Amino acid sequence: MIQFQEAMLADQLPEIGSGEGGRTDVTFPWRTRPRSAKLSCPKGLVASSNEEVVQNLAKIMGQCGLATFLAFGVGESKRILAREKVCLVLCDDRLVDGNYEDILNAAENSRAKAPVIVFSSTGHWPDYFKAIGAGAFDYMAFPPFLTELPRVIRNALASRMASTVEGTATRISDTSGGEMP
Repeated sequence: MIQFQEAMLADQLPEIGSGEGGRTDVTFPWRTRPRSAKLSCPKGLVASSNEEVVQNLAKIMGQCGLATFLAFGVGESKRILAREKVCLVLCDDRLVDGNYEDILNAAENSRAKAPVIVFSSTGHWPDYFKAIGAGAFDYMAFPPFLTELPRVIRNALASRMASTVEGTATRISDTSGGEMP
């Protein structure tokens, strides 16, 4: 029975057009990656109500090796942060249904406690100090310089990694009892 089905499938390969009216056969591999395999690519989130900003930031985040989720509001961002283990968030200072402070709170309460880099079209110093005081990793003017954002992303990921390692060491030392025999 299986051989019959394979023969039937082999005779019915999908075809695509070749632009000149001809057809080209397309074959698909019988086996792909095992279903149990997980992607090891770190995940990031880009949140902005401006589609152009989202696309530009997602492109840069992708160049830094992060799989990227896109959100156009605070509500979407909160759902992604609750569902996925996101290691970095890039967000606009103002979104249609809230602002960066809402995303900072959601990121702090998420499983991964992702650092948040806030973008602003103004980039004023008082706004910078307010964002850093609220817990943002960095506050940058948009559009960023081409070399500046990848550097800040690397620093945020390195800082997150260092705090994760320190947190693990602290948890281990707290459970050890702290006394030497």
